[in-house]
Amino acid sequence: MRIGWVVDHPKRDLAGSVLAAYQLASRGASVALIPMYEQGVDVPRLGLNTLVANYARAANLDLMRAFAKAGLALYVLDTEGGILADKGGNSPPALAAQIRDMGYSNILSGYFLWGSRLHEAFKAGGTLKPEQLHLTGCPRFDFASPRLRSLLDGERRGYLLVNANFPLVNSRFTSRPDDEREAMIRFGFTAAYIDCLLTDLKQVFENYLVEIGHLAAARPDRQILVRPHPFEREEVYRAALGQHANVVVDGAGSVLDMIQNAAAVIHLNCGTAIEAVLLGKLPIQLEYLNTPATAGHALLPARASRRTMSFEELLAVVDDIDAETRKFDFAGVHAAEIHPFFHHNDGRAAERVADALVGVNDRRAPFVSLSSVLRGTRPNPSLGQIAKGAASLLFGSAVTERLRTRFNPARREKRIDPSDVRRLLEQIAAHDKSDPSLFNVERARCAKTGLPLASITIQKRSARA
Repeated sequence: MRIGWVVDHPKRDLAGSVLAAYQLASRGASVALIPMYEQGVDVPRLGLNTLVANYARAANLDLMRAFAKAGLALYVLDTEGGILADKGGNSPPALAAQIRDMGYSNILSGYFLWGSRLHEAFKAGGTLKPEQLHLTGCPRFDFASPRLRSLLDGERRGYLLVNANFPLVNSRFTSRPDDEREAMIRFGFTAAYIDCLLTDLKQVFENYLVEIGHLAAARPDRQILVRPHPFEREEVYRAALGQHANVVVDGAGSVLDMIQNAAAVIHLNCGTAIEAVLLGKLPIQLEYLNTPATAGHALLPARASRRTMSFEELLAVVDDIDAETRKFDFAGVHAAEIHPFFHHNDGRAAERVADALVGVNDRRAPFVSLSSVLRGTRPNPSLGQIAKGAASLLFGSAVTERLRTRFNPARREKRIDPSDVRRLLEQIAAHDKSDPSLFNVERARCAKTGLPLASITIQKRSARA
């Protein structure tokens, strides 16, 4: 079984992807970790028979249809499958209906769902057949479980971790101000809803920066680590907070590592409140900065947090974090709020995904097509996609990907380095009391030309072709 696994953002998703690949390779599969932006040119050269995509949306529908037409068994493990709205375009029923109505029901072999709430919505909405819906959880959160928590690491200790969540108004990857707005409208939100949300978010973002500055000034003895969202521009935070000696702005590394080594997590409507609860760290929500629009867009982080209603209350909580942490009902919050959307905190989501994939009796012929590479596996490619495909055919996507990051440095963090994959796999295998030397990690090569690809392969040495 040759499985492709699309990786959206390595800083957020790589560790969970390697964990899933390790579980799959342990069961005899060969796995290719594929950078999201290179899937159109890499998938046709990897000889895959199964592909796990990182989402099912209008933006990648044509590509997924082309993969299905080529004979691939398609699955989805949505990298945004947990923090869902109670109503609107991102609510569980609406998401289930969108995926069904776009036609994904006709091309997907299965869907891995983070929690029972979304699983129930997909089942009730007839999005896929019941046997195609797999309630697994998400592998990236496995590291927050007591079972795998010892794999986390970090250099700083005892700081206040301030997590930010403003990519819609401080985007790192979109070139036009309206790109995020248009993407959300395509996702099912109304233009009026988005315009109201974005207007409020801009003001809330400014207030958030000011408030963190006030906190730093009021408690100069407290070390504060500000971590922008992976899709945000960090320089905005440095410009706003750089005058405070006790503030460090640093988005590097895994957010789980940073939460594990923090005294508490301060945020506003940020999904990392969930990871904080999983790791037993107090999540503190600056509720007093919310507007009805921003509060209503993502209710779960607030419900999972210790909400503060004023700056004075924030200072009181910060000054008594140990007592506040002891009072916080982590088990109760997980059972009532988090479990329905994120499933068990048992460290076995990757195992459930691997069991479902290898347990399917659907063996297909490997997909290899150099003509598909030229088109980026799209039915109607743009001139830019054809140029990218042609260059990739000549030099290999490992080369063209590296060249593209010179012109667009923000894309550099989307690359996957074999050494990072190897390090993660060795740590996971050692923790599992397995011999890391049994696994081979290397840069993938085209099945026909042998050119180096951007993707990374993982397989047991005894299973190498």
